[in-house]
Amino acid sequence: KISLFYLCFYGCLAGFFAICLAVFLGTVPPLENGPKYTMYNLNPGLVATPSSYPPQGTTANNAVNTSRSQIEKLMAPYLESNRKAFDCGSGRTCLFDASTLQECGRRPYGYTNDTGCAIVSMNKVWNWVPTVSNETLSYVPLVCNAIRTEKLDPKPVVSVINMGFTRSFYPWTGQANYLKPLVAIRFNRIDQEYEIHCTLNATNVKTSPAANKLFEAQVFIGVNRS
Repeated sequence: KISLFYLCFYGCLAGFFAICLAVFLGTVPPLENGPKYTMYNLNPGLVATPSSYPPQGTTANNAVNTSRSQIEKLMAPYLESNRKAFDCGSGRTCLFDASTLQECGRRPYGYTNDTGCAIVSMNKVWNWVPTVSNETLSYVPLVCNAIRTEKLDPKPVVSVINMGFTRSFYPWTGQANYLKPLVAIRFNRIDQEYEIHCTLNATNVKTSPAANKLFEAQVFIGVNRS
């Protein structure tokens, strides 16, 4: 009797688990259709590497080496020996050219004397295509400015090296070998304290004045924040 009881008991559990699993799998869309829900709500966020200078958890003594190491790790898949072309639709193939990042994309990654670099990337959002006000542009402009510089003279200079994100890389639909386009920014006066504010100049994204708000097309980079 005991054996029969446990046989029925575990049989019912197994049946219940199988039913739950079948219901769950029935809600998962085919891979080619992408996710059913997305936390980004079709509004990509921006990420900077490094996210601050000195990077969080480091001191001024090893700030440069840590910043270089973070960029080097990010750039590893983009090396000519590692990267592969991917399908970007309409019979085209795309391949990100890391040389467009200039000195920010190769050692010493722009960290010389009083200057530094950061690499900005955009979160992948399934089937999202950026729109811009000037349709003749081949990229989505990234606009970066130094803020909180009232006490600094001269003011820091922030430059966007390769202008913005290549539009032909969108949409992302899970293509094999896909690599996100990158944008390099160069800044000086790394021995002073200020912030760099970058926003994506696309017409179908949103931003707000709030610093570091998640899932918005902006990023704040703190300089000399120990």
